[in-house]
Amino acid sequence: MARLAAVLLCLSLCAAPCLAVTDAELYGTAGITPQAVRQGTIGSCYFYATVASIARAHPEALRRAILRDSGGDVSVRFTDGATEAVSPRDVQFARASNYDQSDGLWVAVLLRGFAQRTLRKAMQDWVERAALGPVAGRLASAVLGSDLVLTAYDRAIRSQVDQVGGLDRQRLKARLRQELDSVPAPDSWKDSAVDYVDSSGFFESLSQEVKANGEMFDAYRAVGQGGIVGRVMVALLGPAETRRTGNAAEALAAMDAALRRGAAVVASTGDSTWEAVATRSGSPAGPTAEQWYVARHAYSVLAVNQSERTVTLRNPWGDHPKPNGEFTIPAELFAVGYGVVDMSGAQ
Repeated sequence: MARLAAVLLCLSLCAAPCLAVTDAELYGTAGITPQAVRQGTIGSCYFYATVASIARAHPEALRRAILRDSGGDVSVRFTDGATEAVSPRDVQFARASNYDQSDGLWVAVLLRGFAQRTLRKAMQDWVERAALGPVAGRLASAVLGSDLVLTAYDRAIRSQVDQVGGLDRQRLKARLRQELDSVPAPDSWKDSAVDYVDSSGFFESLSQEVKANGEMFDAYRAVGQGGIVGRVMVALLGPAETRRTGNAAEALAAMDAALRRGAAVVASTGDSTWEAVATRSGSPAGPTAEQWYVARHAYSVLAVNQSERTVTLRNPWGDHPKPNGEFTIPAELFAVGYGVVDMSGAQ
């Protein structure tokens, strides 16, 4: 119990540094708008398309999610009340690495906050399943729940995850220890944080979560956006639903109704190449498939015109097609290219 008390005291005194920014740095020149959102060189299209859709429908929800204290430190608060402090180093890294090209830092702040939330939940779930006993369980919860440890794990994972979201146990441990070296805490505490990697089922649980959300941890060609759009919506806005879009008329009506009630709407493509999609869709009026289709990609749905039977979308890259990533296609093309639509609930 003495060791547990010492760890808890250490964690209460040591906090990860937050991000301190001005309004101009945080929100840029455009503010919270879909046009401000620009995905960089990392494959997190599902996150960027979802954030842009929420920015179109409910910018105030994203502004409420970003908290700033009197000193300017920034954290992200989610719909369930949980918060994640965001480190300046991690946001600066995303910008310097060209992973985020948005106007202002607000999108990068939300991205790192969501990634930390995902990682924290994976660690907490393991503690609950591991049956460690009351003392060991409290110790594990204290160590793995620390912002300092969470940030160290996050950085260690991002430094050595492979391009399909895979982790190597020994490399993860070595990098984790490096990340913890600068933390002002006892070596025994750091040892505990590293040793959990070898605990029964921990590494396997962590690896599974990282692979499923690989783009959050800089694995560009990870599993893709399937199902994650809805999780981002739930975390930042509220309840969401996922629908398949096999029928053009039904898809058009569902998206139109969702947009009219003020929902955020995101459409995702499948695995087919654009050449295959072009072959299936024929050559109706509108842009070619090469202009509007990217496989395994997520797009913000900006508008639906029922009378003209068209859908207007935005690619989170912000420049495909040029100039701003926005384009309008017939409903029939949409039904061929976009297999899944995620929609938030009424707000």
